[in-house]
Amino acid sequence: MRAHRLTGVYIHLPFCDVKCAYCDFFSIAERHVDAAFWERYADRLIADLAAQFALLEVDTAKPLLASIFFGGGTPSRAPAFVIARLIHALKSAFALQLSELEVTAEANPESLSDALLDAWFAAGVNRISVGLQSLDEQVLKYLGRLYNPQAYAQVLSRVRVAGFTNFSADFITGVPGQTVRSTLTDLEFALGEGVTHLSLYQLTVEPGTLLRQRIATGKLARPSENRQVRQMDAAVEYLERRGFDRYEISNFERDGKSCRHNRIYWTGRPYLGLGVAAHMYTGRRRFFHPRSLDAYMQGGLPAQDETVSPRDNLINLLRLRQRVPVGKIMCAFEAPLQPAVAHELAEANRLGWLKQNSGWIKMTNFGLKHTDSLLARLWNL
Repeated sequence: MRAHRLTGVYIHLPFCDVKCAYCDFFSIAERHVDAAFWERYADRLIADLAAQFALLEVDTAKPLLASIFFGGGTPSRAPAFVIARLIHALKSAFALQLSELEVTAEANPESLSDALLDAWFAAGVNRISVGLQSLDEQVLKYLGRLYNPQAYAQVLSRVRVAGFTNFSADFITGVPGQTVRSTLTDLEFALGEGVTHLSLYQLTVEPGTLLRQRIATGKLARPSENRQVRQMDAAVEYLERRGFDRYEISNFERDGKSCRHNRIYWTGRPYLGLGVAAHMYTGRRRFFHPRSLDAYMQGGLPAQDETVSPRDNLINLLRLRQRVPVGKIMCAFEAPLQPAVAHELAEANRLGWLKQNSGWIKMTNFGLKHTDSLLARLWNL
């Protein structure tokens, strides 16, 4: 008898007030989006759900709805009825659901009102992820972020007062001009407000972003790798002393409040991806929607991605700080290559990048600095 498979659903809500300079996600900077469009977009998402669920059922016999994640863009810019409709539609589509379903919505401080928090809570959202990035005005200016000091200072306490007991804050470190002290000040603020989860990302300069362009033309300084390493090392030590477990290279949780939805991605479980530019994985096949809102609104199935390889799963597995079965790594390689894989894992163990026994490996904090090197060694076998 086949076991139930934990399955996530991602819903992309694409609008933002401004496009942050560092962001390479698909988003549209548009401050005023009329309610009639959101009605049409919700209708399209629900039609997309029906089509993707049919694809999912072909490859995953017993999908068990475990997580819903509203991302963007800025979901807190969308009317609450969109999120309420999608939660209802998803619960109706999946016959099997976890009793403690994780439902996350991303938010920015400027657009997260008390009324919206109340509406989300009533609709079934039970986890909030707030994109702060930093409390330092110079850092936010470099990143091209909007910044309202009062909204930033109050947003996490307002989330807590609204009744949410599971909420996360996102920060960026390694920004030119940022220091270890300012990084720790950001974290201290979040911990003081009672967050159960933190995401701390090192700034990366992605192709095609405004940040890449500004650095290339000399308008902004390039991030320093040494400063990034120092700031992340200090942050990891600070958070672990305060009871936060680093369960993934950029993510920390307390009291078992890791992000289930992201774990579904990282451990190779199936997920639907509803919305413009979203991706889905049936457990065997991957699909994607085009990065065009007009094309998405015209309907149609997502396109199958024929470029994926079993080795792609290693990118996520080797970012995790949890026990990963050695067999899960070996199955990404043909049998003749598996002795060479075993040799590379043994060498990584010798270097202190991971801990290993006969059945599993687990990345160390030191090893997470060398994930790219280990991936390169495995990829080039």
